[in-house]
Amino acid sequence: MKHPSPTFRALAAPLVGTGLAMATYLVLRPYGDAGDDPGAAAAAFASPLWVTAHLFGVLAIAQFARLALRLDESLAVAGHRSPSARAARTLALVGAVLCLPYYGAETFGLHALGAAQVADPSAGMLAVVDQVRNHPAALATFGLGLVALSVAGVLVALAWSRRATVMRWAAWPLGLAMALFPAQFFVPPVGRVGYGVAFAVCAGIWLVAAQRPQDGAHVAESGPARGGEKFLSEGYGTVKA
Repeated sequence: MKHPSPTFRALAAPLVGTGLAMATYLVLRPYGDAGDDPGAAAAAFASPLWVTAHLFGVLAIAQFARLALRLDESLAVAGHRSPSARAARTLALVGAVLCLPYYGAETFGLHALGAAQVADPSAGMLAVVDQVRNHPAALATFGLGLVALSVAGVLVALAWSRRATVMRWAAWPLGLAMALFPAQFFVPPVGRVGYGVAFAVCAGIWLVAAQRPQDGAHVAESGPARGGEKFLSEGYGTVKA
């Protein structure tokens, strides 16, 4: 049975959201904690930009999960069944839920510690930072969440490439960027900023493809169909989100 080609205009908002939010997060984030200077670290944590940037990071993850959801819905409405899209949707939502508690501690907990340290340099508040970041339960849930997001990124790109008929490669740049999300935590600040900008560019590429009409038929992964999909991730160890 033939199905109409899916339309992917519903992907526009989450693509714009995840791309711009990720770039804003990594460009605005203070990186004083990247070095060995306790004063610079405290100032970074205490900065209002610390909270603002990390909230954009939370938004980037949430919008990526929304992107996977909208992709699956767009295919389903057109009568296309995509196991890859359904799995990506589930993993992206689970990954977001598992990652957000760590971001909450990083965003608000370290900000409070930094503000206390700046107010009283003899308080020794920075000694608690590693305990916040390296708590076993925090690292376990965060690590599992990052893995789920990374796999979801690959699956959305795979689903798009199997279902789309125009620019079938367009989701792979963002998909690979999401798969590399955990790795960016372990590169110098300039690398993290570059990653954020590149992530936004990758989202823009997919946005262009999603706005184009999908004409013609393409062999589906689980029967006759045609259609579209997309990609995500974050890390552990002593992770400096």
